[in-house]
Amino acid sequence: MVRTFSATLLLACICACSRGVGGNAPPEIVEPDAPHIALAETLVPSDPTLAATYERSCRACHALNGLGAPLTGHSAAWTPRFEARGTDGLLASVHSGRGAMPAMGYCADCTDDDFRALIQFMSAEGQP
Repeated sequence: MVRTFSATLLLACICACSRGVGGNAPPEIVEPDAPHIALAETLVPSDPTLAATYERSCRACHALNGLGAPLTGHSAAWTPRFEARGTDGLLASVHSGRGAMPAMGYCADCTDDDFRALIQFMSAEGQP
């Protein structure tokens, strides 16, 4: 039973992190360079509470290249999303889900302030 649950959970994570299709594609795909890919794997919010939320809810898709989510610390990938939808639109996307991201982005207990802080952290340019 544990194996079945584990396999199902792994499959759900893989599917949720994969690229969406149809009208949910971002306005522009900006591919990260090698330094940003490496950086995304290491960035974590300095606030311990926000870091714990990021680790359990965001990191699986936003820290690994090729899963369809903009990488943490790669502002060039986030800019077209902000230009197309603004912060409120990004927040709405988190609430309803977008592409392969599920509604509430794996954080059913997050507040809008939590989501705003996470978006701000992930979209800020990191230093490769």
